Amino acid sequence: MKSYNAGIIGCGSIANAHVKGFKALGIKVTAAADISQEQLTLFQKNYGIQNLYNDYKVMLKKEDLDIVSICTWPPLHAEMTINSAESGVKGILCEKPMAVNLAEADAMIEACDKHGVKLAIGHMRRFSEPYAEARKLIVSGAIGEVYFIHGVTVGDLLSDGTHIIDMMRFYAGDVPVNWVVGQVDAKGKRTRYGHYVEDSSISYFEFENGVRAFLEIGLPYGKQSNSGQADSSVPLPQSTMWWRKGAKYTTVYVHGSEGRIDVGERENPRLRYKGKGDVDWKVPQLKGTIDPFAAQIEALIESIEKNTEHPCSGRQGRATLEIIIAIHESTRRRAKLFLPLSVKGYPLAEMIEKGEI
Repeated sequence: MKSYNAGIIGCGSIANAHVKGFKALGIKVTAAADISQEQLTLFQKNYGIQNLYNDYKVMLKKEDLDIVSICTWPPLHAEMTINSAESGVKGILCEKPMAVNLAEADAMIEACDKHGVKLAIGHMRRFSEPYAEARKLIVSGAIGEVYFIHGVTVGDLLSDGTHIIDMMRFYAGDVPVNWVVGQVDAKGKRTRYGHYVEDSSISYFEFENGVRAFLEIGLPYGKQSNSGQADSSVPLPQSTMWWRKGAKYTTVYVHGSEGRIDVGERENPRLRYKGKGDVDWKVPQLKGTIDPFAAQIEALIESIEKNTEHPCSGRQGRATLEIIIAIHESTRRRAKLFLPLSVKGYPLAEMIEKGEI
């Protein structure tokens, strides 16, 4: 591997995983930027990064960086990605969700294309061993032809749903979506990571290859903190059976003509499946040695060196974001929406501000 210098924008919790991923590959993190001096000092103490900045634009101007990781809240992603692309870096790893609307996502892709920069979005579950092995099982025909995917997770669409929708697209073959029907519920003006979020949602959509998907997202308890952690002091309602059955954070159920795959955050097993004629579940042995953050960075290096598209490219990130926007817009219009969308804003914010939800 060639020598690369990396910089971090935003030194919050997720940035730690990025730094460890770079270090695992022998890539030097030479600079970091954050508006919080406290976070910068902690980062310097933990990782020995000497070049620290309170203004990321100054960092981009002064430092000779090859790769930038953007680990800030979503409303900042577009501006920071565009400025990073214009600074002369070779690659950008931007945390998920890509942006809060499609106009911003398009601007990010356009800027990176214009300056020859490889853009990757942090949907790292594509590299996480249980999820990656599930994809291999699908491709091998272990459950026959996939026809239905059911996803369950807690939280909200932009923060958590982006991961599970990306996995549903992954298992459907990354083909475009034909249409989306969705309904969300939002009480009050709850925000998370700088943007409005819904309390719960359900959605149903169809991929161009005929695979259909059903998604449930919401709070497993009566309330949730801004960090996204559920408050376990509030009893679970009896109706929340999917949580009681072990879905916990994220579970994807992939139904095929000859079997089913269950994969997710369950404690044990993370991955199981039944193929044709199987009575008992098969549980693949996972090595547990893959760091998905390092793997997504390694894929970014490969895309830079070979001039190829990253598995979690900006276009892939946009496709996932478009489904989220479609769920919100379907709620507003009370109708099935056909893709591609012409909507460029963030419908949930507009509905909340107008008192329409």
